[in-house]
Amino acid sequence: KSTIPLTGIRKAIAEHMHRSLSVSAQLTLMGELDVTELVKFRKKLVAQEEALGARITYTDLVVAAVAKLLKEHPQVNASLIDNEIKLWEDINVAVAVALEEGLIVPVVRNADQKSLVEISKEVRTLAKKARERGLASEEVQGGTFTITNLGALGGGYRFETVIINQPESAILGTGGITDRAVVRDGKIVIRPIMTYYFTYDHRVFTGAVAVAFMNSLAQLLEAPGSLSEGTSLT
Repeated sequence: KSTIPLTGIRKAIAEHMHRSLSVSAQLTLMGELDVTELVKFRKKLVAQEEALGARITYTDLVVAAVAKLLKEHPQVNASLIDNEIKLWEDINVAVAVALEEGLIVPVVRNADQKSLVEISKEVRTLAKKARERGLASEEVQGGTFTITNLGALGGGYRFETVIINQPESAILGTGGITDRAVVRDGKIVIRPIMTYYFTYDHRVFTGAVAVAFMNSLAQLLEAPGSLSEGTSLT
């Protein structure tokens, strides 16, 4: 028999996750997105990697989409603090990075004010610093919404619940993209499908708000052209 002491980052994560479930009323929406156009869009961006100065990932695209939509759905960019729901003016998107001892969530500040390329470069820089244990305290504080890409970890898992990063009120998890048979116009076709899981605090906003936000996100990711605003494409 052996034991592993719960210390350091792992202990802090355990305490934070337990507290999150204890202090909030968490529900999870799960679904699937047809990302045919998103896959095409990313291929176009990757083909221009040298000109753009960045290799755009699916995580970058989701961060850009979420940042854009949080302006339109301010209730999702909120926290319940001291019996008051605070709607944050800043849109600071935290992006989970997997380490051996657990996850850490560096923050892309004012993500709505940055181009897709700027977001991509910042996500890559923050992830590198996280893996090298070089993040400053201010780089992991002040998030208003968190994204975790479980698809990047592999394994083929389609759905799971994700726990809110307090004091935020929502977190979005995305799964891997897999080719699946779907029905379109009465015919069976193969399409790239991405799963998602959106956990939100029912104390802060209702299921109707959650569904409206995810419907908007689905529409944007299924027709992602506007995500390249501020980025020169040919």
